Amino acid sequence: MPKRKTADREFHDLTQDVDLKSLQINIKKFFSDFPDKRRSPVYPAWYIVMVLLCAFLSNCNTIADIAHFAELKNEWLNELLGSKFKPISYDTIWWFLARVKPDAFEKLLSQWLGALPSDLRDQVLAIDGKRLRGVSDNEHLTHLVNLFAVGSRIVVAQERVPDKECERSALSQLLTAVDVTGAIITMDAHYTYIPELKTVRDNDADFIVGIKGNQGTLEAEVKNFFSQGKEISFDCEEFKCATTQEKSHGRIETRHVCVTHDLDWLPQKELWGLNSLIEIRSERKIGDKIQEGIFYYGSSRKGSPEEFGRWIRSHWGIENSLNYVMDVVFEEDNSKANAGHTAENMSLLRRLSTNVIRTVDPGRGVTDARRSAAYEPRYLNGILSKLFAKCS
Repeated sequence: MPKRKTADREFHDLTQDVDLKSLQINIKKFFSDFPDKRRSPVYPAWYIVMVLLCAFLSNCNTIADIAHFAELKNEWLNELLGSKFKPISYDTIWWFLARVKPDAFEKLLSQWLGALPSDLRDQVLAIDGKRLRGVSDNEHLTHLVNLFAVGSRIVVAQERVPDKECERSALSQLLTAVDVTGAIITMDAHYTYIPELKTVRDNDADFIVGIKGNQGTLEAEVKNFFSQGKEISFDCEEFKCATTQEKSHGRIETRHVCVTHDLDWLPQKELWGLNSLIEIRSERKIGDKIQEGIFYYGSSRKGSPEEFGRWIRSHWGIENSLNYVMDVVFEEDNSKANAGHTAENMSLLRRLSTNVIRTVDPGRGVTDARRSAAYEPRYLNGILSKLFAKCS
């Protein structure tokens, strides 16, 4: 029989008795400056935030779930937090989420980055947008853009795109959330515009960006250059190439990566801040079906074809490790809560919960961790104790 995921050393350590007095002191100290403009509130902000966090960590996805959790777990919450409150109601939770500005939860993202290296040099940070389908319509779109650390699998920052503006408008704020000096910022072709690439370089980071037909003649010139190289099998000093092949689940994927740093022929080289151009030819074979594709990228960094192949492939980790988790595990796209700041605040709490799990118990999947927290309160106690001990 396979080994149970909960029968490991990390789970054992997290289910040991914790010092509740120290935990309560650390929690109240940490939330001492959390903004709260309510008049004469029955529940202090730190208590509501802790109920929300505990609920999201314990498999709750909706406001109704959270209110039910608060009612059934009231005695446990009071013991954990050293309080004597009655169960918090649905209306109170709804009102709090609608009124509190997302800036307060965005600040928590920057404070709970324990799994993120202090020096982001050579770290891949992927930028990608996500529309919350359940709360978007033809007039108002709730479109979020995330800065995601691929190696640590945590959300570094999140910004909401203002109505009637494009996703690129969030870039500057995302890059100032942390010091991205030396990092590799990966983006799709939506960001391949001179001002956006300059913004990355102004923050002392490098970029890798897709090249498609929305940049004037750039794609045509790049495509023509690599086509000429292919005619001679890339057998010249201008190109460095490498081929990789992966086999899994009946699928064989071959990727041929070619890189050139010889860009003197490209008039836009300096304007775009380019030091490398990359072509990736992929072939995916599943049974008798073969899918082929050719993709072009530009970068301000120089590197080998093996490095660029790894960096570019890692960008799509944001789909599997973040977007998929939000949609499948947290059922984000099914959420209809949209009053005031509710949609954005709940999205931030989902990402905060994911960050907490991947910081405190990185070897466990998010689904398994949330299930463990729901079934074993001592495990949730251990996660919170470890988290706030780092924050104190």
